[in-house]
Amino acid sequence: MLEEHPRFGRITRSRLGFRQGESGGDLARWGAKPAEPVCGLKWLEQFKTEPAQLSNGLATDRQWYAFNFSSLLIKGFCALEPVEAALAEEGVHPVVAEISDGRRLAMATLWFNLIKDSVCGAYHEIILSIDVSRSGPGRVAIRTTPALAPWAVQYASFGTSACDGQFLHSLWINSPLSITWGREMQAFPKHPVPVTSELADEPGRFRFDLRWENDVILWGSVVKRFGAGGLMRQSLGLLRTQSWGRVARFLMAPSFDVPIIMPAKTAAQYGVPRDYTGHLWKGRAPTAVQVWPWRENDRLDAGPAEKATGCEAHNGNRLLRDADFLPVAVTCLPQAAALVESAPAGQGR
Repeated sequence: MLEEHPRFGRITRSRLGFRQGESGGDLARWGAKPAEPVCGLKWLEQFKTEPAQLSNGLATDRQWYAFNFSSLLIKGFCALEPVEAALAEEGVHPVVAEISDGRRLAMATLWFNLIKDSVCGAYHEIILSIDVSRSGPGRVAIRTTPALAPWAVQYASFGTSACDGQFLHSLWINSPLSITWGREMQAFPKHPVPVTSELADEPGRFRFDLRWENDVILWGSVVKRFGAGGLMRQSLGLLRTQSWGRVARFLMAPSFDVPIIMPAKTAAQYGVPRDYTGHLWKGRAPTAVQVWPWRENDRLDAGPAEKATGCEAHNGNRLLRDADFLPVAVTCLPQAAALVESAPAGQGR
């Protein structure tokens, strides 16, 4: 079942979780499936989709898309050498943040995504991505001071830079269906072993707890600090690190793009490309993307749990520990939509 609905968008078996031959795809049973509201529906209609089928028999689309999700991102710095070693076989290199105190650091982001409705249903998705370049090691993406770092690390959203994209190092997922879809359709390095996860998006705090059984992968919480005056503080911070024109264009645009690079072994295993473009719909509300500095009473712990993937050797929590990940900023997207498509022909590798 692959069809367009004027209110709910693309309807696929993988979205509703039905296997071929099963009943239950009628609209009367939808209730919270798909989730409401559907976000950015008219915006999503501009992108083409291609029908495909998963190895479990579910009809689907080859492009990943989400009709409704919220996201909290923790951006920070890492020691350069462990990150370079982790990317040694990937043909990419971490770009550098030069800090005024003399440090040269890599940059990474943890994405905590509450996917409420997507091409492969509802699930929790946690991503570790690294800012990378294909042009060789040591390319400087930003020069900043510790005080301005929370705003400077947002640079990739505001136009061209030394960063060619986000290398997706590790993903932890609580849905076997999402794991199958991600690995087979677009080479997302979703760990084959599902996690037990709690993502709690509360009014004043965001909490997260990822485990394999009793073994901690990631655990912590972030106080939401945008509040009254948040937009003014964010604007002043960004204008100290970005040009007025770049900030204005970002605020006025309903969406922004994120180039994505997948691990070579995952792409080879499933015979799919490595390079994709993520399009994120945020709307034009000034508070659609909220940024504030990480503070001492925020908490992030990476546990020692590791499990083999049988393909790429990616356990991102170990890399966070080895590279002394230092959070500096929090970014919140309260309500968004997204689509990931393959890079145009001739781009990427």
